[in-house]
Amino acid sequence: MESSLPFGFKVGVRLPDWAGSYVSQLFEGFADYQRVGSSMALCFDQPSGGDLESHNIDSHWKGDGLLVYRYSVKEARAWKKAGIPVVNLSAEIPRPTADFPRVTVDNRMLGELAYAHLAALGLRDFAYVHESMRSYSEIRLESFRKAVLEHGGRFHQIDVPASDFSRQTCPKDIERCMRDQVLALPRPCGILVKDDIAGVWTSRLLQKHGIRCPEDMPMLGLSNDFIFCHTCIPPLSSIPYPGRKIGFAAAELLDSMMRGKAVASDHWLTLPPDPVVARESTRHVVLPDKLVSKALDFLKQETSHRPVSVAELSQKMGISSEGLRLRFIEALGHNPKTEIEHLRCEVIMEQLRNTDDKLDSIAAHHGFAGAAEICRMIKRTTGKTPGQIRRDYKDRS
Repeated sequence: MESSLPFGFKVGVRLPDWAGSYVSQLFEGFADYQRVGSSMALCFDQPSGGDLESHNIDSHWKGDGLLVYRYSVKEARAWKKAGIPVVNLSAEIPRPTADFPRVTVDNRMLGELAYAHLAALGLRDFAYVHESMRSYSEIRLESFRKAVLEHGGRFHQIDVPASDFSRQTCPKDIERCMRDQVLALPRPCGILVKDDIAGVWTSRLLQKHGIRCPEDMPMLGLSNDFIFCHTCIPPLSSIPYPGRKIGFAAAELLDSMMRGKAVASDHWLTLPPDPVVARESTRHVVLPDKLVSKALDFLKQETSHRPVSVAELSQKMGISSEGLRLRFIEALGHNPKTEIEHLRCEVIMEQLRNTDDKLDSIAAHHGFAGAAEICRMIKRTTGKTPGQIRRDYKDRS
């Protein structure tokens, strides 16, 4: 494709006004690619109080390429007819088959990371706030539910078809739809919301009905939008989208398409989310057994940097090892040794995903006798070797 501008490709960008900090991160990624790739003139509607020219990006758009967050059937038809390359930055598509390639966060991995974070609180009950009209929510739901059930937890689903509600009555309709479903949840119960906006819905509902967060219902969001997370009371823990990486990858893909590379319309590049940003909404859970809650708090503080034995834990809690074992099984469904291994495993898996540290170095840092011992524990806990965990993460990156 010939550039329509003397200094580079004319690229239209259309992103939702409610996406907040994610939009800024995407633009940082676009800018990163502009520095190392071809020159692109980005055309978008930037809020300016009317001081800047408006770029209406719709079915009549004229340019070299488009980076859009969702599109309509009418727009897809027009852009295809005009031969304009398009990259979709959303999991959502207006019909069963995709018209354009997509670049998004790995929604399955979001569900897996969310389970691991909430499970570390010692919970047995987990709920997901789902919007049935959105496919990204469906993917997150299935991934989260699978992780919960595979580890012997109890799963609860809260359905909120917010997209069907009228804009004029949407907040009241959401509250009415959620109320009985949330009030029926067992306590304590860890809640994963489909995104941070749903975190605000849920937070307000919990406050209104006197349900304590995090003591009764710890809550985790998805996207880590600073404003939405701090609108919640208490501030919402959340898993960030890798917006900058998505922006770079989308610009790179579009550039290749504008230069003539054929990319299948069903091509879907997914990037792994960033680690959980923990805030007050998942800091502490009160289990029915206060001794087990106290033991879990001690383990979370200590196992991140040193090994803790069942004997030491029993001594700290002032109870025999057998008594502690029975209390853990009653409260959590597994014994203290399993909990210790799970917590240590989570810390080590984070190090495997985010560093290139050698296994011998990781083993020494965490008090293992050597790489072989750490391999056995990871395999026993996850069913995978450390090498597989590291490769799986890099393959998604």
